[in-house]
Amino acid sequence: FERRYGADLAALLVVTIWGVSFVFQKVTLEELDPLAFTFARFVGMLALGWGVLLWRRVGGSPIGVARADLPGLALAGVLGYSLYILLSTVALSYTTAFSNALLIATAPLFAALLLRALGLERIAVGQVVAMVVSLCGVVLFLGEKVQVGLRGASLGDLISLAAAFFFAAYSVANKPLLTRYPVSVVMAYTLTIGAVPVLLISFPATLAQDWSGVSAAGWAGLVWSIVVPVYVAWTVWSWAIARAGVARTSVFMYLVPPVGGLASWTLLGEGFGLLKIAGALLVLAGLVLARRASTGPTESLRTVRSAPAPATTSG
Repeated sequence: FERRYGADLAALLVVTIWGVSFVFQKVTLEELDPLAFTFARFVGMLALGWGVLLWRRVGGSPIGVARADLPGLALAGVLGYSLYILLSTVALSYTTAFSNALLIATAPLFAALLLRALGLERIAVGQVVAMVVSLCGVVLFLGEKVQVGLRGASLGDLISLAAAFFFAAYSVANKPLLTRYPVSVVMAYTLTIGAVPVLLISFPATLAQDWSGVSAAGWAGLVWSIVVPVYVAWTVWSWAIARAGVARTSVFMYLVPPVGGLASWTLLGEGFGLLKIAGALLVLAGLVLARRASTGPTESLRTVRSAPAPATTSG
């Protein structure tokens, strides 16, 4: 069961966390400047990531990486942390959580295009059909929210769309690294590299933030955003990608908006009618189609096949 469905269940857990986090983060950003929030979030994630890595070192596990892999780690760090997390957070200040979730859910389409262009994974016709079906379900689910977002939050929508592209690129860049190192090692190095420009950009806003005025709920939202949707969820997501491939795993992102909508309905009293139920069913149908049509990585994945055995620089 674990071999057949483990990656799918892991991806389902991650998108559930992400869907709920859109609501939590939107509420938290009502009290915190987006850049100050991002600074505190990255400091917390760095402490957590390296704490886990040092724990591995104490346990006798290697934590070093090959010098030849540093460019790949830097690329993944910039794409996933410097760009995706920063842009997706800033976008929430200019658009609704629903619109943000919808546009970031287009990441599988970008991932498919990148995989096809780079020749890293075969994209079956059935997978393309599944992506289109799921995307239609997302649009149907959000319904009038899409129209409101397009008219009233164009800047936030454009930022969200850019964030979706960078998340897709991160997933593609990250996969070869996961064939050679544990998830926790890749996470720590990519996070460290990606955090450098983010911390420099967000530091002034952090100094200007009135931290004494943040409520207990605001602090709880900040702690959640550090531990759960990024560190825990990205660790599980990376494991799922390593097991099932980028194309199949990325399709699960289409579930994020419906999950976010359900969380908003439950926690904030957002309406949840038949149109949204129909959209959610279309998303699920697309996921079923994607699983049946999925194919594994091609034998021509040169970045994996030709990679040297890791000669670690430390550990």
